[in-house]
Amino acid sequence: MDTNPARLDLTIQDVGFGGDGVGRTPEGQAVFVPFTMTGERVRVRVEANQGRFARAVLEEVLEPSPQRTAPACPHFGRCGGCAYQHLEYPAEVACKRAQLTELLGRLGGLEAVPELEAVVPSERDCGYRNKLRVEPIVSRDANDEQAVAYGYYERDNTTVFALDACPLAATPLNHFLTRAPSTPEGRRNAGRDKPMPLTLRLTAEGSTGFYFGRAPKRVPWLHESLLGRPVSVPLGSFWQVNPGVAEALVQRVSSWFAAAPTRTLIDAYSGVGTFSLAIGPAAHTRFLIESDEQALQAAQYNHAQWDGLECRCRLGRTEAVLPRLLADANRKRTTVLLDPPRQGCGEGVIRSLCEFAVGQVLYVSCNPATLARDLGRLVRDGGYVLRRLALFDMFPRTAHFETAVLLDRA
Repeated sequence: MDTNPARLDLTIQDVGFGGDGVGRTPEGQAVFVPFTMTGERVRVRVEANQGRFARAVLEEVLEPSPQRTAPACPHFGRCGGCAYQHLEYPAEVACKRAQLTELLGRLGGLEAVPELEAVVPSERDCGYRNKLRVEPIVSRDANDEQAVAYGYYERDNTTVFALDACPLAATPLNHFLTRAPSTPEGRRNAGRDKPMPLTLRLTAEGSTGFYFGRAPKRVPWLHESLLGRPVSVPLGSFWQVNPGVAEALVQRVSSWFAAAPTRTLIDAYSGVGTFSLAIGPAAHTRFLIESDEQALQAAQYNHAQWDGLECRCRLGRTEAVLPRLLADANRKRTTVLLDPPRQGCGEGVIRSLCEFAVGQVLYVSCNPATLARDLGRLVRDGGYVLRRLALFDMFPRTAHFETAVLLDRA
């Protein structure tokens, strides 16, 4: 294939992580095509030829999948958020299930991958999000005054388009999305030389909060709910966006710990203490590591409110704190629980777990690619064995999902 734009008819053989369908030319070159499904016959236009693979845009679906459906959002295809609105929801979940297994083998080099013991879909594939962040769009009105609208990034991750509602968001957030810019805070933001993004939050009790730019710290904490009990969360601290799936994830992880409890739990990247709270007194001693000071304060408060659970809080980066804790721990009777951001665990975290072999590792990940990388290191260099595996579709219609794994020593 030459480097000029070319039109091809392809059969989509698979859907890779990220949501692009994958077809192959007669010469064997892989061609990635967004918004397609396994088994479809499509006509595409090649936009970027990288030699070993090419990227193309969909021009026509010649033979559609029976699982193809009409998107719920008029911005689908333009917006950078959703990848699967062209599919029935069960087909999306099936794609993600296959992607997880494939990534663990290909990127992690894992030969012995246990069967998924659970694939948990979301009860709702729209209207589930309790948080939105929208970017400012600056323009000039008829009087040459600065005007600001808000929206999402397009697929190029550069251009922002105006948005008045997102189908993934809970209804109260969409109502407030159009009202927040006209509040006093919104008008002040519009008057800035560089207006800041708008973030909206909906709590378990139904109250809506918002802020522009960074979350203010001197405001009351939000009242959330976990397993039917209250949890306090600072406005800018991490809290899962899909409450129903988050509860299923927490219940699964805490049940894994209860099935093989260790004396000590080290909850790394602990946030407000979600997993440690759910595990409860099954862990005799618990350490929490968190770099967000307000989140750690909330974690300590939450543990005190939950039947006086004791926790020892360590403020700092997990890469720096974990090695010190492990050096002094009874490691065979210690479980390390990891719930890192999308980039996965830092090198120092994986190195510490390989050097100081602990009895058990619970790893919760929102990125299966970095999860596979980290698990590969733990298995090859640390002598750990992957025992349990579950998938949770925390982010329907997007390319993302959560995974929980349990590892122990052979």
